[in-house]
Amino acid sequence: MNRKLRKLFSVVLFLAMFIGILGPINVRAAESVEINILGTSDMHGFLRAHDYATDTPTTNGLTKVASVVKEERTKDPNLLLVDAGDSTQGNFVSDYRNNDIHPVVKAMNLMKYDTFTLGNHEFNYEFSSLQNIIAKSNATVLGGNIYKQDGTRFLQPYVIKEVKGVKVAIFGVTAPHVDRWESDKSHYDNMNFTTPMEETGKILKELEGKADVIIGVVHYGEDGEYGAEGMYEVAKKYQDKVDAFFIGHAHSTLTKYLVNGEFTDEYSKDASTVLLETGSNGKNVGKITISVQKDGAGWKVEDKKIGNISTAEYKEDAELVEAIKDIHEASVKTANTVVGKVGKNFYDDPFFLPGIPNAVIADGPLVDLINEVQLEVTGADVSLAALFDVNSNLTKGDYKMKDGVKVYKYDNTLFAVKITGKQLKAIMELQAGNFFNQYKDGDITISFNENIRLYNYDMFAGVNYQIDISKPEGKRIVNVTYKGAPLKDNEQLVLALNNYRYGGLAAAGLISSDPADVVYDSAATASVPAVRDMISEYVAKQGSIMPKTDKNWEIIGYNFDYAGAEKVYDMIRKGEIAIPTSVDGRTTNVKAVNMNELVKAGVITPEDAKRVSQQPAKPAEEKPVKEKPVKEEPVKENPVKEKPAKEKPAEKETVKPVEDTKYTVAKGDCLWNLAKKFGCTISDILKLNKEIKNQDLIYIGQVLVIPN
Repeated sequence: MNRKLRKLFSVVLFLAMFIGILGPINVRAAESVEINILGTSDMHGFLRAHDYATDTPTTNGLTKVASVVKEERTKDPNLLLVDAGDSTQGNFVSDYRNNDIHPVVKAMNLMKYDTFTLGNHEFNYEFSSLQNIIAKSNATVLGGNIYKQDGTRFLQPYVIKEVKGVKVAIFGVTAPHVDRWESDKSHYDNMNFTTPMEETGKILKELEGKADVIIGVVHYGEDGEYGAEGMYEVAKKYQDKVDAFFIGHAHSTLTKYLVNGEFTDEYSKDASTVLLETGSNGKNVGKITISVQKDGAGWKVEDKKIGNISTAEYKEDAELVEAIKDIHEASVKTANTVVGKVGKNFYDDPFFLPGIPNAVIADGPLVDLINEVQLEVTGADVSLAALFDVNSNLTKGDYKMKDGVKVYKYDNTLFAVKITGKQLKAIMELQAGNFFNQYKDGDITISFNENIRLYNYDMFAGVNYQIDISKPEGKRIVNVTYKGAPLKDNEQLVLALNNYRYGGLAAAGLISSDPADVVYDSAATASVPAVRDMISEYVAKQGSIMPKTDKNWEIIGYNFDYAGAEKVYDMIRKGEIAIPTSVDGRTTNVKAVNMNELVKAGVITPEDAKRVSQQPAKPAEEKPVKEKPVKEEPVKENPVKEKPAKEKPAEKETVKPVEDTKYTVAKGDCLWNLAKKFGCTISDILKLNKEIKNQDLIYIGQVLVIPN
């Protein structure tokens, strides 16, 4: 019996010791918690993995995001799901904004989003549409920097969620320039917007003592706009108070750790805060993991990790696909409605070189079509328009509704406003002249300003002008003529432009914001308010359209007449020489390819960098200087403003050498190889073909006169 008691006592003692050991382990485990936050931004109507502009499947969309979210919820059922805005506009989805529930909101509700920060594009339409989005959203809609006229906030600035016993605050602010971009104040009910920098400070004061973890979900890019600090600066300012920033707006893909005042892509446990951005259209799902440790009555953040999960390899979520089936089918049907014909390709190849769109460096038929429609609809004297997508083109065959989106990506409405000649020239300098980098000797390509997006580069119709890239910014727009005469500063004009550009220029003080100066507003008066739909309506009325270019503008102030020019172009086409792109990947061709630099790098020989002829380095820049004093008197006799080449007496001589050969440009041709083929110089060809303004631009099908 004693032996049995001793054995029993030993077992009890062992169990007591084992439980004593395990007890502290369990307590410690409970004191360490991971908080996971998933996020999306800038979905722009990509519900399905389908681009309705081209009617083609894609590898991204909200249905793919849903699959990622479901997978992650199996790992952590308590994760939070947030969106940083610009999700309810784009990809035809806005056509259904007046449904009982917006399709994107319906999808987000099914996916159980926790918060939704408004983006600037949520304000693109009538205010009632925005109100419906907010009312029908199960997620908490945030926008702390939006203030009503009475000084109160339009939306709540933050929400506090308790996750695994930890209080997590999520605050949201939007881009501060909605009132600048939206020409129609009724879209935002004439409310006011503070900057993310200012509002973040206010919100953090309101959150003092209320939360263990603070996350900012902000619709604003890493770099600032129009003088308002960007999120890099905001993060640095509030790094000791905000644990992580999930941002949108710029369409960048970022994972940044702030360590000792500097941002790095590399993970660091010493990061004071982190900055995460997922790109656009559901290409990625952002993930933030915050590790916290019990600290007395509260919690202390020990670590933060961030990353982007690509949706490309995920299948679309079947449940969500079924839920939005009607929207998808209706969008495909709308996209494929035939409204007219295109008689010929507008561009056989949209690119002069990889990364350098033809439509940007030379007047072309696509933007001319947009401007033609805008002038016809508004009755304006002058029009401006931008190329929103470098791949934009119209090809021979049926013109379908989806082609309107190919030409004009966004749902902009149309304005016409009174301006003066002086104002127009200032706008041209800002919107056209400043887009290019200044030419320097040795450059073999025309390059673009890294800080200006393609959609902010405008091309003008109704006036003739030249962009002299040999000159510094602010002085590049030369020889501006209107109706055959130099444009006077006091000339009274009406300018056609979209609502986005109107809002920006009015806010900058370059045009009047007085409603009395607005002579046309499609949102208020037109049955077809969107520019892209106006283009489709124009095609329907015409029945068939052909590419037309009035050649009313050109780039001058450069000379690419190098012996190895075509050799370098061929190397670029083959990928042996890269066209530089901006760090964020959003602006291509940000630095010119330079012959002198290529020689130094050993890529080409000094012989390649020699000029073919003795003509000056910038032959075009002398021409406008000589023309200006005579005020282009011969031009006054010719009222046809859209064909400037015929206004100049010298150009009438271009077809006189009957004995010379006519040659039709074929694929792969350039002036250099034609000169070599026919035993002449580039200068010889240029003398007989005055219509060639850009030596590096000739087109397939173009007929040239070649000297014998």
